[in-house]
Amino acid sequence: MAYEAVGRTSEAIQVYTALSKSRMEDIKYNAKRLLLGIEAMQFMREEAKIEAFSRKKVSQTFIDTTGLGNIAENFDVRYNTAYIDLDRKGGYYRKLTESVVRSIREARQILLAATDSTEVERTKVIQALRSIDRSFSNSLQEEIKRNEPEPEPIAIMNGVPIVSAKEDRKPTTLGLDSFNLGDISQIMENIEGAWKLQLIADSKGDGVSFFNKTLAWQNFDIGEMRYKASGPYGFLSLSQSGTFCIDEEQRIITRSEVEKDGSAALFLDVYSNSLTGPIAAVNLQQQIISVDSELMVTRKVLPKDKLGDKVRGYFSVWRRAQDSSLQ
Repeated sequence: MAYEAVGRTSEAIQVYTALSKSRMEDIKYNAKRLLLGIEAMQFMREEAKIEAFSRKKVSQTFIDTTGLGNIAENFDVRYNTAYIDLDRKGGYYRKLTESVVRSIREARQILLAATDSTEVERTKVIQALRSIDRSFSNSLQEEIKRNEPEPEPIAIMNGVPIVSAKEDRKPTTLGLDSFNLGDISQIMENIEGAWKLQLIADSKGDGVSFFNKTLAWQNFDIGEMRYKASGPYGFLSLSQSGTFCIDEEQRIITRSEVEKDGSAALFLDVYSNSLTGPIAAVNLQQQIISVDSELMVTRKVLPKDKLGDKVRGYFSVWRRAQDSSLQ
């Protein structure tokens, strides 16, 4: 009954089935009754499709019976959390509501159009990036969970382990507005070639730097697993080349064996965590959250305790480029 109470129906059925063959008549009788009860509930829910037996209906009935839906009415002091004064100090809230991004397709269209500050508002650019960021994080967690090994049963009855029902670990069917995480082979195929830096954005707020007048680029050679990159560092410049690898699970780019050239090469440490701007977008560990034939979006790899803070230069957006245009 404990299995049934916590929703682990498959294990409960195994226990009731085993107990229904007991030599003790009262145990056998009660086990059969409990087993028939589960079968009846499953029939009503799955075969007859009766709404009263659905999980949602049962949970709503519990909420209505216990009064959880109106629990705030039991207190003398209540606050209307939905009230926002848009006429007084409400400008930023209005800007956020106008910048809501409703789908992955819309987010991608916003980033494709955001070539300079006159095309798309900075707040909307960051909202688009955050939308893609959330979808990537959710999809990555689902993929990691699907790839986890099946847990071994630890409860045993009559010498037989009580096995839980296997969850459906197949990825959900993608729609037009669904986020496509892509496997590592697809990512490697898409990342091949030259990319020009379009913009760098903060994790929150409206901090966006456009690079429509400044040239910063990187070029990936998947066959040799080598890269080349170039970009400004203040009034100086840096060109570099080296090897790279991409973590298959986390999609993190890591570079090594870096060779430097240019006016900033003598004193710039490309392995420093204090790098900023285009040089940081190339040399700091970056996680690929979206890449297709035209657009690549990456984010900085940060410790978990820093993820809640506002991070400058958190997102980098790259556009597909021809090698000849980078000279």
